[in-house]
Amino acid sequence: MRVSLNEIQVMCRKAFEGMGYAPGDCEDAAELVGWLHVQGLDGIGALAQALDYLQGEASQPFTLSYDDSTLLVLDAHGQSVLRCAATAVELALDKALHRGQALLKIHHCHNRLLLLGYLSKAAERGLHVQARWDDARQHHLADFTAGEQRPALRSEAKPGAVEAFEQGVTVLFTRPAYALPIAGTTQRTANQGFTVDAGTWQRLKQLSEQILVESTEASRRHGAGGGSDTD
Repeated sequence: MRVSLNEIQVMCRKAFEGMGYAPGDCEDAAELVGWLHVQGLDGIGALAQALDYLQGEASQPFTLSYDDSTLLVLDAHGQSVLRCAATAVELALDKALHRGQALLKIHHCHNRLLLLGYLSKAAERGLHVQARWDDARQHHLADFTAGEQRPALRSEAKPGAVEAFEQGVTVLFTRPAYALPIAGTTQRTANQGFTVDAGTWQRLKQLSEQILVESTEASRRHGAGGGSDTD
């Protein structure tokens, strides 16, 4: 089925809210999924792979393993990278802007591709950003030139037999020695819409409907005869 960019972002925002995300985090995560589509990547497909990790994880925090002026290490405990992406990138970005360079490591996380939308914002702030991660068969690199929104993506096959690997990601933020003009956001026109999997779209719709269920239950508690603290 085909949907517009606006429909993708609205549906994802409601689905994230239904999964227990805070309002601001819902907006950021929904914008990220739309960003992946605009960049020619399958945002809904990437999100579909993350849903099994995201559902029911709202109360499971990530752990800060190490933090100094240029290094930030987090442990996501097997959760989707979306659970800590916004906070992690913001902290690392601040370190790089002040110190010229910062290294972010997130251990034991899934869905690393979903991190790229947050990294694009750091690149737009004038930082060179490189993200590296492995899966069972390939090494992956996403390289954002300072001031640019779209990364150069490269994947290389691992030589020989499949090796054991950690499900994590390492990101290097570097401030160029000279100031660069900050590129404006130049999104591709998306008037023709995007093709998404109907089954995944239905699953997102079901998650978004949890908001209505919670709202209805709250309305019953405070409905006729229920009163309120201000009565």
